[in-house]
Amino acid sequence: MPLYQRRYSWERRHLKKLWDDLLTVIETGDDASHFLGSVVLAPSPANTPAGVQGWLVVDGQQRLTTLSILLCAIRDHVHAADTRLAAKIDDLYLMNKYASGAERYTLLPTQADRASWVALLERAPGAGGEDRIGFAYRYFRSELIAADDPDDPSNPARIEQAIAAQLSIVEIAAHQGDNVHRIFECLNHTGQPLTQADLLRNYLFMRMPVRGERVYEQQWLPLQELLTNEQLETLIWLDLVIHGDDRATQTAAYHAQQQRLEVLREESLVEQWIIELHRKARSFKKIISPDVEQAPELRRALERLDRWGAQVVHPVVLRILLAHDEGQLDADEAALSLRVVESYLVRRMIAGIASANSNRVLMSLVKELADAVPTAEEIIKILSGNRKRFPTDQHIREAVIANNFYWSGRGPQRTYVLRCLEEDLSHKEPVDFSKAKLTIEHVLPQSPTEEWWDMLRTETADGESPEDLHRTVVHTLGNLTLTAFNSKLANDGFEAKKKILEDSGLAMNREIADATRWGSAEIRARGAALAQRVIKIWPGPEDSVESLPPEPRWRLMVEVLASIPSGRWTSYGDIAEVIGTHPVAVGQRLATLPVPNAHRVLKSTGEISADFRWPDPARTDAPRPILETEGIVFDSSDRAAASQRITAAELARLIDLDADFPGID
Repeated sequence: MPLYQRRYSWERRHLKKLWDDLLTVIETGDDASHFLGSVVLAPSPANTPAGVQGWLVVDGQQRLTTLSILLCAIRDHVHAADTRLAAKIDDLYLMNKYASGAERYTLLPTQADRASWVALLERAPGAGGEDRIGFAYRYFRSELIAADDPDDPSNPARIEQAIAAQLSIVEIAAHQGDNVHRIFECLNHTGQPLTQADLLRNYLFMRMPVRGERVYEQQWLPLQELLTNEQLETLIWLDLVIHGDDRATQTAAYHAQQQRLEVLREESLVEQWIIELHRKARSFKKIISPDVEQAPELRRALERLDRWGAQVVHPVVLRILLAHDEGQLDADEAALSLRVVESYLVRRMIAGIASANSNRVLMSLVKELADAVPTAEEIIKILSGNRKRFPTDQHIREAVIANNFYWSGRGPQRTYVLRCLEEDLSHKEPVDFSKAKLTIEHVLPQSPTEEWWDMLRTETADGESPEDLHRTVVHTLGNLTLTAFNSKLANDGFEAKKKILEDSGLAMNREIADATRWGSAEIRARGAALAQRVIKIWPGPEDSVESLPPEPRWRLMVEVLASIPSGRWTSYGDIAEVIGTHPVAVGQRLATLPVPNAHRVLKSTGEISADFRWPDPARTDAPRPILETEGIVFDSSDRAAASQRITAAELARLIDLDADFPGID
């Protein structure tokens, strides 16, 4: 990279977009590809006839650097389990083992990023720091761990193959003396590119020289007025999905539609296709604007899904609405079908199951429905199938009591669940949620006063501290409610909170105010009652489903550990707070399973636990020298510097958990 190039600057949103595009390509199949744009190269002035041919990257440095970081992360992810793949990545993509010095590395970032990049390549102790390169590396390590699922075809070797064979880049190599900046300007002109909808419209009306003007006026123009251009692009993609192409991507929707439409040889058939697209647009409009639906029950079901905010449900929702439009389902039946889709999303969020698998399941649901009418019974039958991981009633009961609900899903989704639980109480004067400025409140505070600690001390079991007990219950559903007086409630004792809660317009708050105290027993009792309401509101799978989904918290723990940068440490309690378990369970897990960065987990005082054990029984070296090499500073009492500790809130931010923390923006 030339010295005048900017430093590596990709943020989480850029990394996520590349990762999602890569997984989409893999799921689509070996014939799929994804275009990454052009790269402009110029011969390096330092080239000599006898040396390694070098190129300056005039345009494309961020993409090339990101792909190299991803390959580095794959190499380290498989280093112990697949030494052949790790060596292949080193030899083919990252390094030239026959060269020395700077020529040893295939990619050389700008000087400001070079030390961080070389540390990654050489697997140095300080690799994966807190700069942008280190952040990208840790992001991909975390995503690789999350994607390492037996049910997921996106294994590391498949990802490496996709990078090599399914990502396309146009290489523009300048000659010595060419004005590479002029080439760059031409490639990055400010003209407005044609959208997928523009391309499809041009293709369709090119196919209708006789009927085109009338069809455009009567069908296409009203269609364009009904939807924005972006919404129309989404509809074009949805049309592919509801016809069974569950691997269709929005970026390639035009080409896929073009292939389908090639078989329509007559103008009348193309016209009929446009008429059908217009009909689908009217149903799609109800998904994005539920208020246009006239039937009250169906409108409420659409509003609920709209509030949940998951676009992955759009294909099956459109399929249900089209069945209603065709008379296969009445409004109430269609609403029940939508409620099943909502239940699948809500139950998985409460159970703490990652959304990646649910996205795949819901995308393929329309294909599995085939020609069947999408009734609630039919959808439940499909979602109760093998590997669909639809949480049972028993799993919901256990998850509500034990899981960290406050850091599950997204903020609006957590608020939505609490809102539905309140509405289920059928209060005679219901709250107007559209106007009320409600936020989530911890009844037992996140930062308890001494009054709260004294109460918790009376409930601790043998070997359990009040802090341990606090972590296990504070973020569970049983301790959470909605209120407009969050700042007034703050960390007050329960008696002070009762006075505000008993005057609340929310029935759930008045229920809490009826309690004489608020400790772990009351929190768990309320959690059990809320679990029963969850089961009532959101129906589960068929009774024949016996196996529970796998425990999600340990996968989350591995993601958390992978995100800890070099030169930082965290505590067993911090990890336990993020994943919703006990610090002792975390310590036991770290001592028995090979997980990344286990040596960076210390006691809350900064001391290395006397019970620390490497998962490899043959390893007996102490972790302190390794931590010191990574940059951790210990004092004379063998305690790591508190300034280098990563708190639970910071850990949550590193893995992009959506939670309301002090200091989290």
